[in-house]
Amino acid sequence: MSTVTRLNRRGGGDAARPETSGPALTQAQRAAVIIALLGDTAAKPIVNKLDDAALARVASSLESVTYLSRDDLIAVVIDFLTQLRKSSGALRGGPVRAREVIKGVVDSNRMKAIFGEDAPIMQAVQPEETGDVWTRLSTRDAKLVAGYLNRLTPNIIAIILRKLDASIASNIICHLKEEKLGPTLGQMVEAPKLDPGIDSVIEKMLEMEFLNAQGEEDGEGGDESHLETIGEVLSLIPSDKRDNLVGFLKERYETKLPIIQKGLFTVEGLPDLLPRNAVPVVFRELDQQTVLRILATFRGANDAVAEYLLGNISSRMADQYREDLKGIAAVTPSEAETIQREFLTTLMDMRRRGVITITKPGAK
Repeated sequence: MSTVTRLNRRGGGDAARPETSGPALTQAQRAAVIIALLGDTAAKPIVNKLDDAALARVASSLESVTYLSRDDLIAVVIDFLTQLRKSSGALRGGPVRAREVIKGVVDSNRMKAIFGEDAPIMQAVQPEETGDVWTRLSTRDAKLVAGYLNRLTPNIIAIILRKLDASIASNIICHLKEEKLGPTLGQMVEAPKLDPGIDSVIEKMLEMEFLNAQGEEDGEGGDESHLETIGEVLSLIPSDKRDNLVGFLKERYETKLPIIQKGLFTVEGLPDLLPRNAVPVVFRELDQQTVLRILATFRGANDAVAEYLLGNISSRMADQYREDLKGIAAVTPSEAETIQREFLTTLMDMRRRGVITITKPGAK
């Protein structure tokens, strides 16, 4: 958890702090904090109703503070909501918007204490929202997601990545900072048991901080199916990064590496990975030029892979591809790796959409 400077008034010290929960703030400072929390859209109707003098006091109050710690933030918002509940008036966008703000900084028990048993906020935390958050996250640009995740700790990054499809997680990992890669993968390997409600907290954090803003290890008998998923993720990462991460795993988690490697697949293993009846489906899903580029990367060392693919489509179509390949220029090793990795990612996407099935590497 990051260290945050506590909020202080200019010219004020600890001696001036009253014996109440929360920071010693003037009413103007508290108002400025609440307005800042609401954000541009929600705060605009409030600000529009302030005259220049009042707006100047709010701005001055905000300038007079440094940073607000999480505990102080909670205290300020709770005080605001307590006063709001006692009032017969209303704030434009107020009660509902205030609940939306505070639900991201307190747990459900504190929300229950603040709003009561039958408060509407309890309806906001529903399982139905879970899928929506992860679906929305899956559609975001991998580089932008990684930029946000780079600000988080490895254990939180790992929890988020474990929620995503292997192909999506691998794209995000490609953009993570080097110093985050090893520790994050380590957290994914260990997969500690999580307290109930952690997923909900992370979903709200993702929603507020990213989507809306732009335990202990199991024993040997525990479920380790997640380890094979890590292998899938590694399969879709450039070879240089993959080799470094496999080296890290071998050093730190040697006993788990064989299970991870069961999920690690490569183009060389396509004959075992891709069922025969799935090959025609793949060819139909891809345009002819894309297929030719992929087949061109198999020349030489992976001729057997090309023959496996061509051997499971119509002979006339296969002969046409063989003829067309004669006019395709040689592909450099770096280009071949990129094309093949994109192909594997496409296969995983087809599997996720239910278009094809894929045999787990190492499955009998």
